[in-house]
Amino acid sequence: MKLIIYIFFIMSVLLTSHSYSDSFMSKRAEAIKEYNNGKVDLAFKKLKSLVKKGDSEAARDMGILLIRGKFSKDVDKAFDWFEVSAKMCNSRSLEFLKSKYLERGGIYFKPARIEYLKSKCENYKIKNKKLVKKPKKKKPSENKYSENIDTKNQDVNFVISKNVRNSWKKIRPTKNNLKFLGSGSGFAISQNGHFLTNDHVIKKCREINVYYNNMMGIAKLLVTNIQMDSAILKVDAITPYYLNFDDKPHKVGEDLYAAGYPFTTDLIFKKAAKNMTLSKGILANTEMIKSNLLLISVPIASGNSGGPVLGKYGLIRGQITAGYNVEKLIKKSLGKDSSKTLATNITMNLMISSIKLKNWINDTSIIYKNNGIRDKKFDSDEIGEIATHTVAAIECYN
Repeated sequence: MKLIIYIFFIMSVLLTSHSYSDSFMSKRAEAIKEYNNGKVDLAFKKLKSLVKKGDSEAARDMGILLIRGKFSKDVDKAFDWFEVSAKMCNSRSLEFLKSKYLERGGIYFKPARIEYLKSKCENYKIKNKKLVKKPKKKKPSENKYSENIDTKNQDVNFVISKNVRNSWKKIRPTKNNLKFLGSGSGFAISQNGHFLTNDHVIKKCREINVYYNNMMGIAKLLVTNIQMDSAILKVDAITPYYLNFDDKPHKVGEDLYAAGYPFTTDLIFKKAAKNMTLSKGILANTEMIKSNLLLISVPIASGNSGGPVLGKYGLIRGQITAGYNVEKLIKKSLGKDSSKTLATNITMNLMISSIKLKNWINDTSIIYKNNGIRDKKFDSDEIGEIATHTVAAIECYN
């Protein structure tokens, strides 16, 4: 947090130290003066006018002003204006967004967005060939980081460092005579090896194996909540990609994405699992069942128990659980209204509320989870990309 505040402070200082090398300089300075005099609406009106005329620095200035919050603080709108500036090929705005969108485990983590902004910049260059100078071609350089970064089977923005791989190698499971009992799913909730899964997935395990980003390690059970059907696991390794919670009130009809590994996945000593599933549905009802559960219309594959249910902001909205008789619980909870729900011909499943989960996790004092910030909405493929690198397969042996 201190680092973010420091970055924002440095950026605010830059407001008075522009290069003033373009034709919009004096008008931007005039708008900033209006802002400092408390004429916020007039200042933004002038800056927006400059943006329409092609001034990317004006868009960047609005982003900085909205973050500074001297008169009106709005981080979401600030990022919108930084994106406008980046789409116009403003290198400073793009670098700032890269520092946030590529920050592993950060609240603004959305690597796919950077590629999108770069493509918009390219389109902008094509439309404004006469106004934008062609960048000089850089000579190809040697990859001096090749020893530290392993990009095999990883998206260009999702790299696993040698450090991380070495930490997982130390906890790699070995062959033993334990019997395989079954598998489920889980997901990373911190960069220090904490995972969340279902209690019923690991209930009778003597050994728990976690498969995460093409790496396998032995996990230990820290705590369970039988009533909630949730459990916190810990691997003694680094987990650079993890999910944050969204504890905003649940709303009927909100889009939901369930992610996990199917029951048939082979993990240890066989071909590595790469077939994580993602399915989409909605929240069917906001009335809690058994005080922790919510009804969803998201299709759930066998073995996905313990996996996350993500919202359109890429944050945790719930956790998949298949440890209950859904039809029986609906009838018991909704009573007379249950017939209407069950007659919809839509497959209903249950998720554990993200609000309840987050409160329970914090109550354990094992780790403390802050609220995730709703920033930009993600498309389905972007949700899938996030899930691919944060969701894990869990195997149980006894």
